[in-house]
Amino acid sequence: MPIRNEFLTEWKFALGETEKCLTGGKSVSLPHTWNVEQEGEEITGIGWYMTVLPASTLKARERAFLRFRGAYRDTEVSVNGEIVSRHTGSGYTPFTAEITSALRRDQENILLVQTDNRFSSEALPCEKSFDWANDGGLYRPVELMITGEAVLKDVRIHAQPVLIPVPERQDTGYAVFGFDAEVDGFAEKACLHWSLYRGAADSIHETEERPICSGVLTDAAGMEPCLLENVQYWHFDRPELYTLKLSLRLPDGTESDARALVFGFRSLTLKGDAWFFNGEKVRLPGMEWMPGSNPALGMAENREDLEGMLRLLRESNSVLTRFHWQQDDWVYDWCDRHGLLVQEEIPFWGKEPQTGPMSLWSVARQQLEEMIRAHRHHPSIIAWGVGNELAGNAWPTQHYIRRAVAFAKSLDDSRLVNYVSNTAFADPTRDGSCEGDVAMVNDYIGTWHQGYEQAPAWQALLDAHPGRAFIPSEFGLCEPAFKGGDPRREEIFLEKLRFYRTQPQIAGTVYFCLNDYRTHMGEEGEGRMRRRVHGSADLLGKPKPSYFAVQREYAPLKAERTEKGLRLICRNDLPSYQVRGYILRNGEDYPIPDLNPGESWMFEGEIRKDACVLRPLGETVMKLEQDSE
Repeated sequence: MPIRNEFLTEWKFALGETEKCLTGGKSVSLPHTWNVEQEGEEITGIGWYMTVLPASTLKARERAFLRFRGAYRDTEVSVNGEIVSRHTGSGYTPFTAEITSALRRDQENILLVQTDNRFSSEALPCEKSFDWANDGGLYRPVELMITGEAVLKDVRIHAQPVLIPVPERQDTGYAVFGFDAEVDGFAEKACLHWSLYRGAADSIHETEERPICSGVLTDAAGMEPCLLENVQYWHFDRPELYTLKLSLRLPDGTESDARALVFGFRSLTLKGDAWFFNGEKVRLPGMEWMPGSNPALGMAENREDLEGMLRLLRESNSVLTRFHWQQDDWVYDWCDRHGLLVQEEIPFWGKEPQTGPMSLWSVARQQLEEMIRAHRHHPSIIAWGVGNELAGNAWPTQHYIRRAVAFAKSLDDSRLVNYVSNTAFADPTRDGSCEGDVAMVNDYIGTWHQGYEQAPAWQALLDAHPGRAFIPSEFGLCEPAFKGGDPRREEIFLEKLRFYRTQPQIAGTVYFCLNDYRTHMGEEGEGRMRRRVHGSADLLGKPKPSYFAVQREYAPLKAERTEKGLRLICRNDLPSYQVRGYILRNGEDYPIPDLNPGESWMFEGEIRKDACVLRPLGETVMKLEQDSE
């Protein structure tokens, strides 16, 4: 963190064309969006926020910054009438504005922020071509940060396990570690003190008192990669974390800036049509969650609200998820600590612009850069997404995908980069789904995709791309566009999963979706209640019966009752990964031996009604009473 910081939570707010509307404004607390308030539910327009910073905010030789974790969408920031920042075209990526020169030390400082959520052809998402709520405002925290003259602008961590070349899960061993630091101001005389610690706050292990290694860089440029021993690798069942602490100091020893970055050592590689996670071949189940759907909160969810939905997502036994738009650090902090793998995407979604995606290349490039720079230290993020359903069978889209994939890899070559297609079945040999690392295909055969049969359509696609790994990146039922309710939703989930399990090229799944969600294009409701009924839970996260079908089928273990007791079988289709460190809780805790896919373990004895299987961190995998019904 910087030498001083605080979250600016209390503001005055009003809707209107000019800041004069603030004379009749009201007090609000951040995070805030006007689109869940009765008078603002349907408004696309300009919202104004004003707060006051005291005269004592800044001391001599200090610098001041405002960190906006999310402001939707086009934002202009002024201090004492001076415009200090404009952030346009992007409402979900964080940005920082330096306000040092505009602050006054002899009187109070007026901070004014203008946000505009009107649909735009020059932004991403573009016009109305996206399927979630268009909530405007300062819907994520705003932080005031005070530093000295020298500032750490960016830090890039290198953390790579050195795996033994055997196809099995590896949890510990050697790893390569290093980092690069970008310093602004006084850099030629500043020294960077660094220390690496095992553990992190609120994780498996709290940050240890003594560092693994440390040093001082006199040019503050970064540390050359080195080899570490006995490193604990990050795994979705055991997410081991490390903390890098940085202190930027001036020649007189004064601390000018500081950071504490949490990261992990893990490896996800593609070999032909298979995924290998830390050396083990895996097939991973997943589900997507649409944030911002609680009608009382909208996109202005606090940390507890986000964590509640994330917990519901992880308890479905999902290992994998994706987000159509960029999320807050709070989300990825939780995923880091609970082992949820994520593809984070820029919100390039749908048929707009009609001129083709390259006409918005400058905005896409900006968002890719802001997203990757902000979140690349999170081990939970395994892939970046460059677009969703952009008419992938058209050559202009394919040109865009290639360029966006290449640009993302130039910023971060340690992760996969993908595009998600809804046109792959129309022309399997000429679709943009295979322009990314993994071929990601939205599969709505039988609902949105008419005129296809499941097995032949998929077989044509797989045959057209032998040796490629595929992921059905969406599949499910949307009401009321399609009938059948939650029973039909469960049937679709089970039917498609049965098919996916028979196809070795399918390395994972992302079911759509966890929850019914608020969206400006929803078929049900009005105002803040406009929604799509697409989920296995309602807007507030209350599970429907289909949720428990997902939970059961996504469990890595199957349970069989016998006369002697209980047999637990490690699934060998989808999901498929080694079970290690799991526990059978049956009155007391019984460690389950390590099981590779296809292996089983027999527990002899009576099985209690409250018996369950737990993951290494204590989350419930299955309740055996439910499993036996």
